[in-house]
Amino acid sequence: MQKLSALILLIFAVSLTAKESPIKHIVVLMMENRSFDHMLGWMTKGGQYGNPNVNGLTGNECNTALNGTQICVAPNAQDCSAYDPGHGPQTTTERVYNCVYQAQNSTSDDPCVNHASLKVPANMQGFVAAAQRGGQDGLTEMSGFLPEEVPIITTLANEFALFDNYFVSYPGCTNPNRMFVHMGTCDGCVQNSQAIGQIKNTTLQEVLEKNGLSWRYYYEDQPIDWFLYIEYFNKNFLNRKKFSNMEQFYKDAQDGTLANYTFINPSETVRPFLNHTKSFGLPNDQHPDHSVKEGERLMKNVYEALRNGPKWNETLFIITYDEHGGFYDHVPPPQEGVPNPDGKVNAEGFNFERLGIRVPTIAISPWIEKGQLVKEPKPWQKPFNTSQFEHSSIISTVMKIFGLEYNFSKRTEWAATFDDLISRTEPRTDCPANLTYIPPPTKAEIERIYSRNVKPTVINAVKRICQEYKPNDSECGKKIKTFRDYVNFLEIEIQYKHSY
Repeated sequence: MQKLSALILLIFAVSLTAKESPIKHIVVLMMENRSFDHMLGWMTKGGQYGNPNVNGLTGNECNTALNGTQICVAPNAQDCSAYDPGHGPQTTTERVYNCVYQAQNSTSDDPCVNHASLKVPANMQGFVAAAQRGGQDGLTEMSGFLPEEVPIITTLANEFALFDNYFVSYPGCTNPNRMFVHMGTCDGCVQNSQAIGQIKNTTLQEVLEKNGLSWRYYYEDQPIDWFLYIEYFNKNFLNRKKFSNMEQFYKDAQDGTLANYTFINPSETVRPFLNHTKSFGLPNDQHPDHSVKEGERLMKNVYEALRNGPKWNETLFIITYDEHGGFYDHVPPPQEGVPNPDGKVNAEGFNFERLGIRVPTIAISPWIEKGQLVKEPKPWQKPFNTSQFEHSSIISTVMKIFGLEYNFSKRTEWAATFDDLISRTEPRTDCPANLTYIPPPTKAEIERIYSRNVKPTVINAVKRICQEYKPNDSECGKKIKTFRDYVNFLEIEIQYKHSY
């Protein structure tokens, strides 16, 4: 892997240092489990919310089912998916390479057998077959939204800078990818459970604080990354005072007291105890078994709070997704020149030298020209010839904007940056102050959510609550299956009013 021309980098470095960045506040909102094509692929249809230049869908993209028939992409996604598609490391490999995963490792070229192999190009043909081997029909995997069905994210995509070539750092599940956003590596973790308590490397937040910059983490029900940081809370600066609920975020945005770096985690549970008026207490992370509309409401609320706050002209707002959630995308993840961040290899031989599936990512600021479509990284955005936009790019970009240097990992050193999108000589004055109205959820929509089974992360939260409120009750929380059970547990059994 060769560095780019020193002359190009020198010219770019001079251009960066010639003028201090107007950005003093960076806000990152990380949603859950949706691929680019699933959310934005149908923007190619045009219309009020579309953009035919997006690298999206034609309608001819298909996968072969186990019975040999073709199942093709269709703009028929449901607000809450019929099921939660597989998105762990094994099934992601199957979906990307159209192979059958085997735990044992070998010298084969097949990446389902040799988990370090990069010799077989990804063909994106295994989404349906992998789903059907898991007992599902594969139709959900191939579904997508029309742009007018997701007017908030498509409006922001058209108003600011949409990345249609941004990939997740790791071809697998939530927590390892979130670790990359915070420290540029997942420390060898490949499963969510392995990542609990594993934020032990130096984090972006830690470097910011050591350089006199502030940070905050906001959440609505529980900070999912709390589980990653849990061993730090009694050791150093990463303590509970840095974590606040979304009611505090809206107040801070209104008062102009946001930190230099803000990370927002959506809700993954029902929240009947919320006392601010911007949420209806439903999950809004857009996890496949949750409402996309409620996630749209969250994006709208956060954007409008920033846009109408006193620090708008000093703010960069980034919306991204932790991983693809098992949904189809037609763009093969890059595997050329992707560096292992820290030399670690998992027990099955995976070496972290390929990226995960493409996800929607938008950079929002009055300093960004309207309607930017960010595709392959430009030469001046690439530290190396093979550099790509991925979650580590957020760390590298934040560091460049704030004029800091720190070697987090080989991945952050390699990742493409996008600080140059802050390119205007003066901030825009035409950025919309308010986005499309999102109607309140109906009683039927609320009941549909309440009848859904909770995720394992909710069960983990229940265990934590039981330890605090009923440490001697061995049966505490054991009967919880649905969100309705969870609400009854909180309101009746625990009489619990807030997660933290």
